[in-house]
Amino acid sequence: MALHLNEVQAMSQFSNQSVDSWITAPSIIQLALDEEANGEKVSDIDSWPSILDLTVDDDVTCTLSADDQLESAAAFASSSLLHKDLDISNICQYLEDGTGTGEPSASSTMWIVEINPDLSTEERQEIQRNLRDKLNELSSSSPLNYESASIDLISNDIDENAFDNLILLISIAIILVVALLYLAFRTVNRVLFPFIGLTYALIWTYGLMNLFGGRFTALEVAVAPLVLGLGIDYSIHLQRRFANYLESEEDTSKAWMATCGHLFAPLTLAVVTTIAAFLANLFSPLDPIKYFGLALAIGVISAFVSSTLIVGSLHVLFSKTSGNTPRTLELPRLSSWLSGLHREQQAAILLGTIIISGASIIGATGLETEFDLTDFLDEDMEIMQSRGMLEDSYESAGWKLIYVLMEPADGDSIPADKTLLAELRGLHSDFESNDQVVGTQSRTASPTYEGPYVVLRDAILRDASFGEKYGLEVYKGDGQVYVEGTLNLALVYADLGQNNSVADPLTGDTWADRVNHTVYMENNQIVYLRNEIMVDARTSADSNKVVDDFEIMLGTTDDAGKPRGVLANHAIIHLTGDLVQLDHVLTALNTSQLNSTAFSLFASLVVLFLLTRKIVPTLIVLLPVVIATLWVVGSMIILGLKWNVLTVMVTALSIGIGIDYTIHMWRRYERNKAEGMEKREALEDSIATTGVALIISSATTALGFIVLMLSKMPLIQDFGLITALTVISSLVLCLVVLPVLLSLSEKQLSSGDS
Repeated sequence: MALHLNEVQAMSQFSNQSVDSWITAPSIIQLALDEEANGEKVSDIDSWPSILDLTVDDDVTCTLSADDQLESAAAFASSSLLHKDLDISNICQYLEDGTGTGEPSASSTMWIVEINPDLSTEERQEIQRNLRDKLNELSSSSPLNYESASIDLISNDIDENAFDNLILLISIAIILVVALLYLAFRTVNRVLFPFIGLTYALIWTYGLMNLFGGRFTALEVAVAPLVLGLGIDYSIHLQRRFANYLESEEDTSKAWMATCGHLFAPLTLAVVTTIAAFLANLFSPLDPIKYFGLALAIGVISAFVSSTLIVGSLHVLFSKTSGNTPRTLELPRLSSWLSGLHREQQAAILLGTIIISGASIIGATGLETEFDLTDFLDEDMEIMQSRGMLEDSYESAGWKLIYVLMEPADGDSIPADKTLLAELRGLHSDFESNDQVVGTQSRTASPTYEGPYVVLRDAILRDASFGEKYGLEVYKGDGQVYVEGTLNLALVYADLGQNNSVADPLTGDTWADRVNHTVYMENNQIVYLRNEIMVDARTSADSNKVVDDFEIMLGTTDDAGKPRGVLANHAIIHLTGDLVQLDHVLTALNTSQLNSTAFSLFASLVVLFLLTRKIVPTLIVLLPVVIATLWVVGSMIILGLKWNVLTVMVTALSIGIGIDYTIHMWRRYERNKAEGMEKREALEDSIATTGVALIISSATTALGFIVLMLSKMPLIQDFGLITALTVISSLVLCLVVLPVLLSLSEKQLSSGDS
């Protein structure tokens, strides 16, 4: 193992500029040999008794040390570096009486490689990919097996897997779309032309996204089926109307122009309101969601342009006005049944809608926001198996870092007096009592963290004379640092920062290194203080609890007994780190979901009202869309789904899709009345024509999203399912509830009741 470590460390990409530290069993033993055995190489030693004889004093036994620093290191090593089945009985026997093999046993050991955080995400991922490849190479040629896992590797594998089967998914979706189009139109031209138009739409959408410099994420997987669905929706409406005009018009160009003129109002309303609904995501506090909303808007525009211009041009050039052209698909029995349902069961429809919506509202209050990067990955993937092995084998395999930073409250420095020491001491006690901090689960709580207080305490424990020099000592009763007389911590840290002897038995850092990591000084004054705490947080729920507990622990500037309150005149205290960012992202997801839904509805309301100048039709058109968003939430409750980075988009999608359906249905009904039809006849004709077109287009859209269930990523599978249900809900509300609302509004208006 030591030879393997040397071989890996010798690679150029693992230089000191890219890797901050290596915490491994071979390096820890080598560090002990450097200190106690004049640097003898661990690779040259062939037995554990030899290592023990060289590194351990004769009077050492297997008992807890009074040296808290070494105890903390031991607690971290046993919980995070060594398998749960660690057995050191042979070592204890050898240290006790010199007999036995002296060999410890454990199924595995963990190497912790700390990558330079100043590197970009791409650079960190490249380094870790190379490290994984090298370790896999070593595994194939030795009896040792190495497995790799990290947040950066998980992110890398997500990015790679998000699009590795995207082409396959799009291909399957296109095949299904082609099949449905042929079922609807029964001619090659009316299947081939939309297919060509949609191909252009997809190229434009992803091309423009790339041109704008956006970074492709898992969210963009949803763009393709949406473009396909809306593009087919527009094409179906246009081609069905075009087929009607061809029966009386010999000039294909005039027939297409008449088609566009006939559908100008509903298409314009649908496109503008759908774009407005998606662009509402620009108000999200999360950049990926902003970009996702922009991508969806680009997709809608591309689908509309390709359906009107490209599909239209192809029909003008190649469609024939004569011949035995098959009639488009009609569903007379379904249309008749829906019409009868609207006449006879209005009360039942409204009551059922209210009950389902009410249950959905109640269920929405119980929806949780939870997210973990591994939700994107298949459990059978290598990275997931490695992560699962770590969680099963190590007590604290899920640890993450959280930071408590301090900066001057007033002036250019933090007063380095007794008050600061007292609060740093209190902070240490808070860490000891927090069971989420690594190292606090042992018999004697010894929190694993790096900060100015623990550096000072360790230095005094190692060399009591150093503490006496400044009137500092570690009280044996509670193991805490106290001072007699006046104190200037800045001078203490400045002195300790000159010490280049080894301070950390795990990383090999010197006292100077540890001071530089935790205290920043200018002109012998403390400017910043940094505490890096290891916490055990495996899920987003754990992360949220950690952040909440730390915020309570730090308090506010008004809390007299909390660090922020006591140090209000000394320092501003910040809680930060990836863990805090994740918590903020999850909070922002909820905010984004509510805001994007509200903005989408408001934008749709404004656009519809400006284009129609009628408030009642505007509200009637929007009501089924609002209900659809509620039903989506109800579906999530039934399916056991939670809000995450993908499902949070569903409500905005339901508005964008649902508004398109209701506008087409409403405009057809209004046009029929304008042409002299009675209300019942106008409604029945709307269902028989536009309603059938919506059934076909919604089927293609739903199938496009259902195809996402073939993805290797569980989160995308869930998203495909819930979005398909969103499409179905929007269709049901459009064909079942909207006609009832239109009928009731007509009765009220005709009776003079507003």
